[in-house]
Parts: sequence; structure tokens; C-alpha cells
Amino acid sequence: MNVTFDWNEWFFIISSFTALFLYLPIRKYFSPVLVILIWMYNIFLVSSIDYFLIATPFKVYYFGDNPTYELSGALFHFLMYPCSSLLFLYIYDKFELNGKKTVWYIFAWTVFSLFYEWICVKNKALIYTGWKFYYSIPVYPLAALALILVFHFFKKKLRELSYQ
Repeated sequence: MNVTFDWNEWFFIISSFTALFLYLPIRKYFSPVLVILIWMYNIFLVSSIDYFLIATPFKVYYFGDNPTYELSGALFHFLMYPCSSLLFLYIYDKFELNGKKTVWYIFAWTVFSLFYEWICVKNKALIYTGWKFYYSIPVYPLAALALILVFHFFKKKLRELSYQ
């Protein structure tokens, strides 16, 4: 593993811990079982998609300084995505954003996610080798919708099992 510790690693660390610190005040809103399920769902989904697109034959982007796996990328997968998703779900659930509100909420998070991706590219934390920025436009709303559907499924099943 050829790793140099420079700004993009700091960017991953700062982003990951910022997401964690934003999550900490709301952590008790969800049951521990639901948090674990959402956390695992995110790690599995994001890691699977990223590794699929990073691996041969696609190699459309990579994280960090080189195309090999870096520990800072693992930190990003383990903290950034799950904490951000739980924050997304907290606002969605707490403020009961149903119907048209859900559409606008997903749109707002899509804009934020695109802005954050652009910042990642500018900070050389995400390097495109075939991916185009506009490819991400449909990905974020689909991921948000899938997360909401999974969240409702988990909540329903946990309620049926009396875990919530």
C-alpha cells in the first residue's frame, strides 16, 4: 500500500469526524438496533458500489492519492456515510417530511451532496478517471429514496419484533 499522508487524508479525517460530531447529539433519537442496521446498510451499500466502480474493468474514480485502498478511505466509509445517513433520516423523521416535502428534502440533500462531491474533487480526495460529475445527479436522489425505504422497512420490522 503506497500511502502518503497529506491534505486529502486530513480532508477525509476532518469530514468523517465532522459527520460523527453532527451525529452524536441525535444518536439517542433512534433505537440502538436501528442505528446498527442503518450503519451496516450504509457501509455495505457504499462500499459495494465504490469498490465495484473503482475495480477493474471500470476504474472510474478513486479516493486519495492513488488507486490502491487507503485507510483514510475506510474511515470515510465507516464514519462519514453512516453518520450522514442517520442525520438525513433524523431530519426526515423528526420533522415528518412526507409527500411533497420528501421530494424537496431529497432535492436539497442532492444539491448539498453534489456540492460536497465537488469539494472532494477540489481537495483531491476524490479523483475522477472516467466518472463525470453529472453522473452523480441521479445517484444521490436514488440513494436517498432507497435509504428512506430501507428506514421504513427496518422501523416496521423492529416495531413488529418490539425492538422500537
